Amino acid sequence: MKSKIGLALSGGGYRAAAFHLGTFRKLKELGILDQVDVISTISGGSIAGAFYCLNKDNFQSFDDQLVNALQKSTIKRILISWSILLQLLMFLFVLILYFGLCFNIDFWATDFGFCFESNNWYKLFALLYLFIFLIFHFKFISLTNLKIKAYNKIFFKGKMLCCLPDKPELVMNATNLSTGTLFSFSKRKSSDSSYLEARKSSGLEEIEFNCNNMPIAKVVASSTCVPFAFDPVKIERHFFVNPEHFELVSPRLIDGGIYDNQGIHKITQKNSSYYCSNIIVSDGSQPFEFTFSGYNIGSVFYRSVDLMMRRIKTMQFIRDVYSDKTNVAYYSLNFEYTGMVNGFVNAVLNRNLTKDVLDSHGYQSGQIIDPECVKAKIGYYSIVSNGLLESEVIEISKIGTNLTSLRPEQIASLSRHASVLTEISVRLYLPHLITEQLTV
Repeated sequence: MKSKIGLALSGGGYRAAAFHLGTFRKLKELGILDQVDVISTISGGSIAGAFYCLNKDNFQSFDDQLVNALQKSTIKRILISWSILLQLLMFLFVLILYFGLCFNIDFWATDFGFCFESNNWYKLFALLYLFIFLIFHFKFISLTNLKIKAYNKIFFKGKMLCCLPDKPELVMNATNLSTGTLFSFSKRKSSDSSYLEARKSSGLEEIEFNCNNMPIAKVVASSTCVPFAFDPVKIERHFFVNPEHFELVSPRLIDGGIYDNQGIHKITQKNSSYYCSNIIVSDGSQPFEFTFSGYNIGSVFYRSVDLMMRRIKTMQFIRDVYSDKTNVAYYSLNFEYTGMVNGFVNAVLNRNLTKDVLDSHGYQSGQIIDPECVKAKIGYYSIVSNGLLESEVIEISKIGTNLTSLRPEQIASLSRHASVLTEISVRLYLPHLITEQLTV
């Protein structure tokens, strides 16, 4: 059976999408991209992954269009929508009304003709509206629906899940708040293991979905549904294979990064139909900062979320990446080029590499290797001649992981850095996949 090749694209908003563009470029150059069997994506990675798969037959067109699309802000389109503006005006009006009545501001009567013998009822109404709005604001306005419209306009043009190619198989992941596990969308199947294997093992009927006619914009919106800002994506009755099951479960989907921000879970689990034995992980997510100053509840809360995600990532990497069972080429936006070579030398010494990788390089597990010999073997100095300076890497690391527009020079720097990281990592950890002849 042929060893499958998987590509994992992390979350990180537009910044990650631009970073992953560099990964696509380098894999295309190395002759690997067309060999990829599965692309597993999270959040910002889902934007890039879906856009590539819809435009894969013309790579240059894909490249040009993605660069252009990333210069258009999804957030701006959301904020200038009429529904947002009307709700904001209503909220501000009621807020001003409430405080104006509370402090008996005279201009209400003089400027607006309001004449109240008693304003208690109006204060009660305003207070009740504000309370209901704050508690149930997702019912007043769905930012997620506005995001879906923006995604369709900027990226996906109304394409459905069924429009995706059979190869590579794209699996886009979201976190299911109802089950605490991943809900994964692909052309072949859309499912949550809690609705399948877990129910089957408990003697319950499996719950299946057919999402082929779901807009890709909605799937990507679920994968990029950052908590607190956006309302969870729901799966309507007509996407259930058995419509009666709609009454049994209520999937509520948010950003896949809450469960697995690198996108590696589905392709590293041997019991998964998406499992691959050769994996490239492009990580453009926010590096963990080792400084923190908490001035309010919000900052402490978000820091706590970062800690939780860091712990999940560490556990995943100990189990799936830093082992001698799977070939994994992993790189992150904040990696130093020389540090990647040193990391490889340590992996050989610590017996963390597979026989395939060791044999390709001609090394023995546990061998002590001179880093300069490794650099010469992979053509390191030629590769990094196209790289960024350390100060430039620091600058692109400061780019926000949101859905606001990027400048052309930011896209160019992110993609160029990823391209260099990709080649170093693949030549170190997946040399047997490279089909073209190395020129040093």
